[in-house]
Formats: sequence, structure tokens, C-alpha cells
Amino acid sequence: MTNKIYNHDTDVDIVHKYNAIGLKGWINQLQYIDKEIDKLLNLYAQSIQNKEIPASTLILFSKRKETNKRLYETVMKYSNIYSKAAECDDIQCDMAYLSEYERLRKSYQYHLTRYQKLKTICMITYFRVFDLD
Repeated sequence: MTNKIYNHDTDVDIVHKYNAIGLKGWINQLQYIDKEIDKLLNLYAQSIQNKEIPASTLILFSKRKETNKRLYETVMKYSNIYSKAAECDDIQCDMAYLSEYERLRKSYQYHLTRYQKLKTICMITYFRVFDLD
């Protein structure tokens, strides 16, 4: 599926193209989060050794990393399948793709929200430990 929009594209074709672009953005963001969590895990591991931060912080980020990995794999798999949405020849087929995209979008948004909250709480704790306020 090409992401270029043509005059003869239907509204549904255009939505599918925008969604394909969105999926690529999600993949990039999830890859970034994976790298960021690795860096935070290293930082927190050093802080735990110095007893500056509770060990539970490391556990929380490790769990979030696993969740991120599962979501990344799901989005990758769906992104590969979504390319076939252009082959739909009826509204039921289109709706199946769009419904699954929406379900996945909600999971992605929920994951981002949870990750951001975890990061915020842990950073506040980290800054308080080092009196960086």
C-alpha cells in the first residue's frame, strides 16, 4: 500500500493510508521507549547499588519493558497485515481493519499513559533523592 493520496482514492482508502502512517509512528515510538527503558534501567541499577532508590523501581521498569516489547510485536505484526487493507472490496472487510486498528490504538495510548506516569513518578523520586528540585 502506497501512502500517497490520489484524487480517485475513496475516503476509506485515505483513512487506511493515514492509519498505516500512524502504525509506523507507533513502531518508532515503541522502539524509542525500549531504548529509553534500557538507559533508565542502567541508571536505576547503579542507584539501587548505592541504596539511593528502592529496588521496586527496577522491577516496575522491567515489567514495563516487557509490556512495551509485547505491544511492539503486536503492532509490527498488525502493521504487516494492515497492508492488505487496500485489498478490501466491501465495507465489512474495511470495518474489520478499522475496528482492530482502533482497539490497538487504545492499547497503545494506554501503554504510553502508563509509561509516562511511571517515568514521572520515578523521576520525581530520583530528583528528591539527589535534591535536584
